[in-house]
Amino acid sequence: TKPTGPVTITGYLRITEPGGGFLRHNDPATGKWYSRDVAAIASARGLSNVAPYFVDADKSGTAAPVGGLTIIAFPNNHLVYMLTWFALAAMMIGAFVVFVRQDARKRRGAE
Repeated sequence: TKPTGPVTITGYLRITEPGGGFLRHNDPATGKWYSRDVAAIASARGLSNVAPYFVDADKSGTAAPVGGLTIIAFPNNHLVYMLTWFALAAMMIGAFVVFVRQDARKRRGAE
């Protein structure tokens, strides 16, 4: 049913997501949407004058559509990131030492 008065929607306002290299292609004929491409969905449903964004609603209501499916959790991998770069730097230093030693041996052998 269409609301008759003002409606409050709580959620994240997000711009359209037309897809990416790792997603399947949307299949409007079967109603399968793998990306939230607002223009394509509006075109498939015969809608016009559609905003270029959508609301990712929170789970405050009980009516459809079901909200609260977006999970935003930023991982805190700073320690792993730091250890990775220090390990890569140590390997580069080790490779440089090996290269310098081999070059020194070649020069001594050539004399």
